[in-house]
Amino acid sequence: MPVLLAAAMTVANLSARVEAIVRRPAYAHTAFGAAIYDLDHHRQIYSLDGDRYFLAASTTKLLTEGTTLSLLGPNYRFRTDVYRTGAIDKNGTLHGDVVLLASGDPNLSGRIQRDGTLAFENEDHSYDGGPDTKAVPGDPLLALREFAQQIATDGVRRIDGRVIVDDSLYASGFPELGTGAVVSPIMVNDNIVDVTVTPGEKAGDPVKIAVSPQTSYAKFAIAATTSAKGSDRAIVIADGDSDAAGVESVTVKGTLPLGSQPILYAYDVPSPRRFAEMALTDELQKAGVSVDQSEVDIHPDHAKLAQYYTAQNVIATHVSPPLAQDVKVTLKVSDNLHADTMPYLWAKGNLRDGFALERRFLQSAGLNSDEVVQEDGLGGDAFIQPDFMVRYLSFVHTQPFFPVFYNALPVMGVDGTLFNIQNHSPAAGKVHAKTGTWGSGDLLNRRRMISAKGLAGYMTTRDGRHIAFCFYINNLAVPHGKDAAHTAGEILGEMATATYLYTP
Repeated sequence: MPVLLAAAMTVANLSARVEAIVRRPAYAHTAFGAAIYDLDHHRQIYSLDGDRYFLAASTTKLLTEGTTLSLLGPNYRFRTDVYRTGAIDKNGTLHGDVVLLASGDPNLSGRIQRDGTLAFENEDHSYDGGPDTKAVPGDPLLALREFAQQIATDGVRRIDGRVIVDDSLYASGFPELGTGAVVSPIMVNDNIVDVTVTPGEKAGDPVKIAVSPQTSYAKFAIAATTSAKGSDRAIVIADGDSDAAGVESVTVKGTLPLGSQPILYAYDVPSPRRFAEMALTDELQKAGVSVDQSEVDIHPDHAKLAQYYTAQNVIATHVSPPLAQDVKVTLKVSDNLHADTMPYLWAKGNLRDGFALERRFLQSAGLNSDEVVQEDGLGGDAFIQPDFMVRYLSFVHTQPFFPVFYNALPVMGVDGTLFNIQNHSPAAGKVHAKTGTWGSGDLLNRRRMISAKGLAGYMTTRDGRHIAFCFYINNLAVPHGKDAAHTAGEILGEMATATYLYTP
C-alpha cells in the first residue's frame, strides 16, 4: 500500500475514534475543538475546528508557566527579607519598625517540605467546598514563624514600632477571576484561611468549625446549621467586617447536611498585607518578642521605608525552593493565584510589559500570538485555538526546561487535577496534561453549564509514538446532581484514551 494512502487511512482511523465521542446526540449543542500533533515526525495529524477560538480556561497556564520558565529559569528562587528601621539597644529593644518586603513568593505556607520540595494535594484548598478538598498538612505559618525565630535569635526582645508588610512590588488588592483569592505580592497560606465545617449531631444543630491558621486577623462566628440528610451543601463564608485595625469579623452561614463528612471551605482574606502583618506579630510574640501594637498604620509610606532596605538592616531572610517546584504546584493543582502573579513578576510589576515579554517568547517560537486571547496568568476569559496550542507544546518540547514542565503536569488517573479521570483506562498514567474548567449555574433548569473544559499536554501512545494534543469542550449542560467538571473531564479523558490507542 502506498505510504500516503496508509497515512490517510491511519488519520481516518484516529478521526473516527475521536469523532465517535464528540458526535454523540447528548452533545448536540456543545462545541468541540481538537488538535493532535506527532512530535516524532513533526506534523499535525488531526484537527477538529483547530483554527477556531475556544474558551480555554486554565489550559492557559501552559503559556504562563512556559514563559515563566523561559524568562526566570527553573532554578530561580524568591528571597524575602525582613528589615529594621531603627537600632537595637543593649536591652534588646528595637527602636523602630520591622518591615517584611514582599518578594512575590507564592509559597510562604505549609507547602514547604524539609527536603526543599513543595507539597500539594490533588484537590487544592483554594478549590473549596468539595469532599476531596484538602489543605497540605503542616504549619501554614511556617515561614512567618521562622522569621520570628530569626529575629528573636538576633537578640530582639521588644519592638517599640510597627510590624509592616511592604507590598509595593506591584499593584494588587483585587480577586483573581478563578477562585477569588486576592492577588498580592505577599502570599501567606495562598491568602486563605481554611475553615473546616462539620455537621452537628442532629438536624437543626449548629455546625462545628476548625480554623487554620488561627491568627489575630480574623474572628469567626457560626450561624450555619445542620440540614436534613441528603440535602445540598450550602455553606457561605462571605467577606467579613473589618475594624479600624483591620481585624475581620467573619460569619459562617448556610447549611451542611446531617451525616456529611467534614468539608473544607476557603475564606479569601480581603487584605493579604494586613493578614501577614498580624500573623507575623502573633509569631513574634510566641517567640518571646513583645510588640507595641498601639500604633497601626493601615497605609504605610513605602517610599519612606525604602531607605532602610540595606544589607545591614536585614534581620531575617527566607529563600524559597527553586521555581521548578512552584511550577509543579501551579500546574498540578491549577493554582490560580500563583499563575496570576507570574506576569507581574516577569516585568517587575507592569502587567502590560509582562505580556509583551510573553508575546516575544511566543514569537521566538515562530508562533502567532493573534491565535490567543489572554489578559491574566490564570486563563480567565482566555481564548486559544487548538492548532496553536499543539504547535506551542511542540516548541516547549524542544526547550531545555521541558523536563521540568513535563513533570509538573497532572498525570491522568494518578494525580493533580486528573487524579480521578479515566482511572481504569489503558491510558491512565500515560497522559501528562493540563486541565481547564470554567462554568456557571443554571437556576432556571437546576443544572450546571460548563462554559469551558480543556485538556492539553503530552502522551506516549500505546505503540510508543510521542504526541502533543489539545482538546476543548465549550458549552456543555450537565444535569443537577452530577459533578459537572468531572463529567466534562471524563469526556476529554475518553478523547485522550482514543488518541493513546491510535496505532499507525
